[in-house]
Amino acid sequence: MAAEATGPAAILRKLRADNSEITAAVLVTADGFPVAADAVPEVNTDLLAALAADLLARANRSAREFGQGELNEIYAHGTAGYVIVARAGADQLLACLAAGSATLGLLLMDVRRTANQLAAGEGQAPAASAGAGGAAEGGQGDSQASLEV
Repeated sequence: MAAEATGPAAILRKLRADNSEITAAVLVTADGFPVAADAVPEVNTDLLAALAADLLARANRSAREFGQGELNEIYAHGTAGYVIVARAGADQLLACLAAGSATLGLLLMDVRRTANQLAAGEGQAPAASAGAGGAAEGGQGDSQASLEV
């Protein structure tokens, strides 16, 4: 059963199946290109991928400027839901959208678990770089950011 989720698309499908509040999950390159996606039809996953990479890059620059190290994740809570972007290895991101009714703790737990799975190589696309082993495991590498919109 658990062995079924081996490729990135299968892992993203499992994330959405495990947490019905998640409306979109996209594995994204650091440049903003989608690698794999699972989303409701009304979500433009190409746009989500591009904006998620830009969001994390800009927030990361701010965090470094203020001595907070590299960001591992960022989330924004708007009036209709959440946007979460988490590192999924050195060169990839996991971008998720979730309903406003989602329980934030469970949502973050599911997204982090999935990002770790993807970073561990379980969700790497065949052409992915070998350096996708993950961000730093301690110290400044554990930075996070959140934003209320």
